[in-house]
Amino acid sequence: MQKAAFFASSKLGALYLVFASLFIISLAIYVPIVAVMALMALILLGVYMKHPSWVYFVVVGTFSLSVDKIFRMQVMGFDSSSFYKLLILFFILPIFLRYGFRKEMIYPALAVGYLFVQSYFLSDMPDKMSPIDPFKSFLGLVVPFLLLMVNFSKEINMRIIRVLAWLPVFSLIAGFFLQQMGMLSIISFEISGVNRLQGANIAAHLGMLCFISICVCLIEIRNKHQVILNYALTLTHFIILIQTGTRGPLIALIPIVCMYLFDHVRKFAKGRTGALIPVVLFLAAVTVMVSAQWDNYQLRQESKGLSGRDSAWAFFTNRANEHPVFGQGLGSALVANDGSIFSGFVVPHNEYIRFYYDGGFVGALLFFGALFFVYLKVYRRMNSLVKPYFLGMILGFLVYSFFDNTLSTMHLIAPFCVYLNSLYLTSNKQNPEPEELPKLAPRKEILQ
Repeated sequence: MQKAAFFASSKLGALYLVFASLFIISLAIYVPIVAVMALMALILLGVYMKHPSWVYFVVVGTFSLSVDKIFRMQVMGFDSSSFYKLLILFFILPIFLRYGFRKEMIYPALAVGYLFVQSYFLSDMPDKMSPIDPFKSFLGLVVPFLLLMVNFSKEINMRIIRVLAWLPVFSLIAGFFLQQMGMLSIISFEISGVNRLQGANIAAHLGMLCFISICVCLIEIRNKHQVILNYALTLTHFIILIQTGTRGPLIALIPIVCMYLFDHVRKFAKGRTGALIPVVLFLAAVTVMVSAQWDNYQLRQESKGLSGRDSAWAFFTNRANEHPVFGQGLGSALVANDGSIFSGFVVPHNEYIRFYYDGGFVGALLFFGALFFVYLKVYRRMNSLVKPYFLGMILGFLVYSFFDNTLSTMHLIAPFCVYLNSLYLTSNKQNPEPEELPKLAPRKEILQ
């Protein structure tokens, strides 16, 4: 009974699986893609009944895949990405029932829930929006923040952190197999002549995965967990990131990398000469990698510049100022572009402007205030040695949100929320042990 608390008995669980199998077989006749996804859900459900945490590891691993790129579908206004989020929700809610949830992490989800209610009763929704559009946006936003609340043990969260450290590598491995199957290419070719590594994602999403995984590895190195492995993964992720040709993650990583460099220079100044070796090797490796890709970055800079972001920011800000208090409702930014700017800008590529557009001052301040509260809770729980690295990650994320869709892209916000939760549950409130200082000779030896 304890292993399957969500079913009245093992017989009822078996009966459930039989009916689900029959449903999938009948569904395969009419909608094969949905049937495949349903079959995967059924397999995961069977594993979940025995080992719930295993399924959660699988869910975290799927962040390395762009589901909407692999499976393209549209059913009742929901695309493959929406069904993917529903599938995650399907597995997360039973985990809450079995393990409970962290109440102190509920505030971002509540803020998104408020935005959802505000959209129908206080916001000025445009006529071109359907009544279901705010719900679709609510679903896409709230699922990652539910991941903040999962209440696994410290041991399980340590394993989750290890999975997060491998996400870009998982993307490349999955992309390789999908390429062999003829479903996609792990390299994208732009009109400007730039070739970009993308794995099982698009290049921008793979860059987001690299940002998260590099932050994870650097913090794990500071915690002295599997130092050699995490150094190797950090270097691997930097190679992958530079091959993607994305500039955003590189800029966002500057704060935490500066914290890392300052930390080692400080140790060197205290007499630990070996602390400078990782710094020199790191700078040399990054310099070589950037130099090798410099021509590609120059081509992208000349052909795209800010990729039209400045025009998009001005357009969305002017429209948002028409309804500054309560905004125009969740998802309204998705239908704002009337052709005045490049058609690719269905959102402003600036999360502060986007939430101001959708929720107005009230909704945006409430939402970002809830996020700040979570950052503060995690920060206060961490030991003083890791706090500067955490601040570097958060500052980088805030900068990243200024020119990309960080909070609304599943490949960044979902692993980010999972990592925040794992950091909170694995951090030690007590003060860390002081670093070893050079031992002084006994007083008698000095006198002699």
